[in-house]
Amino acid sequence: MNISEVIEKIKTKYSKITWNDKTNRITQSNNRGYYFQYNKDALKEIYENQFENGTIYYFISSFTNGAIKKNEILSNYVVLTRLKDNPKSMNIEFTKKGPNEEDNLSIFEEKVKNKESNFTLTCDFFDSYFFRVIEENGTESLQEIERFLDGISYESKQEVINSKENGKDSVKTMLSLSSVNTILYGPPGTGKTYNSIKYAVDTIDRKFNRDSAKTYTDYVNKFNELKAVGQIAFTTFHQSYGYEEFIEGIKPVLGDISEKNELSYKISDGMFKEFCKKATSNKDKKYVFIIDEINRGNISKIFGELITLIEDSKRAGEDEAMSVTLPYSQELFSVPENVYILGTMNTADRSIALMDTALRRRFEFIEMMPKEELLTDIVIDNVNVKEMLETMNRRIEALYDREHTLGHAFFMPLKNKEKATLDQLASIFKNKIIPLLQEYFYEDYEKIMLVLGINLQNKDDSKFISVKSNENLFKNSPDIDLNSTYKINKDSFKDSFKEAKNYIAIYGENSNSGEADETTGSDS
Repeated sequence: MNISEVIEKIKTKYSKITWNDKTNRITQSNNRGYYFQYNKDALKEIYENQFENGTIYYFISSFTNGAIKKNEILSNYVVLTRLKDNPKSMNIEFTKKGPNEEDNLSIFEEKVKNKESNFTLTCDFFDSYFFRVIEENGTESLQEIERFLDGISYESKQEVINSKENGKDSVKTMLSLSSVNTILYGPPGTGKTYNSIKYAVDTIDRKFNRDSAKTYTDYVNKFNELKAVGQIAFTTFHQSYGYEEFIEGIKPVLGDISEKNELSYKISDGMFKEFCKKATSNKDKKYVFIIDEINRGNISKIFGELITLIEDSKRAGEDEAMSVTLPYSQELFSVPENVYILGTMNTADRSIALMDTALRRRFEFIEMMPKEELLTDIVIDNVNVKEMLETMNRRIEALYDREHTLGHAFFMPLKNKEKATLDQLASIFKNKIIPLLQEYFYEDYEKIMLVLGINLQNKDDSKFISVKSNENLFKNSPDIDLNSTYKINKDSFKDSFKEAKNYIAIYGENSNSGEADETTGSDS
């Protein structure tokens, strides 16, 4: 069977997935790398349709003869690609151009050289999933790609829609995991922990949300129920977290009174090892192990030799299954195939590009970016919250990068009509947005003022931030070159954070002028 026949077979079997028909094959550009060439307008149209109606489009491609001549192994690969951002060019490429692409190219070449059957490349405005679907003897090898596509069949737009039932928000569709190892990553406030609950529940119980949409409260209750019976475990990595807590180690035990409170030591199972034992004894059930803030721990130290065992092809029950003898207990240990590892990662703390290569190779990464569209129709005293957040994020991306944008979750309480007040918006800015911007820009108030649409020379205390006068500060040194000093005006008699015009000025026509446009942002 050739690759074209495999592609047609996949498209026929998974006809409910929205396949894009404007796909060209993957070409190699000399020694620069590889690219998919499309019509830029067509790409933009697909992205806009995807954004407007929530339909996720997948491109399915293979390599051209020119690329295959350079590396015959490529003839066995099928590539699925999904746009995740507005296309910047007509090419979807992974080349030596730029630091991120250079890294992706080297990763790609290493994985193909090792004949890996399933890996992902995360690039600028797209994700590509590579599957080796033909064995060296010419037979089909569709297990990995079918597992992935089965997951896609249940994926949703990952959004919350307004349900009239009981006046509550309800989760529209399922978010089940398509890979046994997944990391949700993105800036703060983009719903990573929030969505990990939904992913975990839908992965374990696909019937839970199939018949009717469930509220988030329903999900939390189901999550706690599954956690109570041991099918879900939750932990948070930190700098002191180690192999002993995760797998096994020697731990001190204080004896009782009859033993004169003597201190002794014993070998104790760690959290993940105990979890895997439960899963091994219940192979007909699925288990999800959630690791919050996975990038804050030393992955190599925590996983140890198990970093290999968590690969899907190395799990117990797979053809390439592996096991190891643990160093303390000397027990033979393997990771069962019914255990899903789900991590969350805050990219404001550490970029995905800085992650350990071994970790990136073994996990599928799902980007969680701000979804300003979830704030549509939130208007408070003529303040259009969606437009305001969009403007701030565009400025942050221009001044810093997209990994330090502001998540929609900060403003989600405003969807509750009782909390949709200027006081609540002021509280969000005072206690969350301003401190986060201070952290992002290292107290560089000029950049913070740019993000907030404030004139850099503003001395008006009625604005969020103003420049303090240093005149006559050093009377005997009139010519000294002084740094500007700034003041956050949240404690003034007239609280600047309770002035609607200051929020409108962030995105209004006169933003960055120091004057608010009180008409922009209204419903009219």
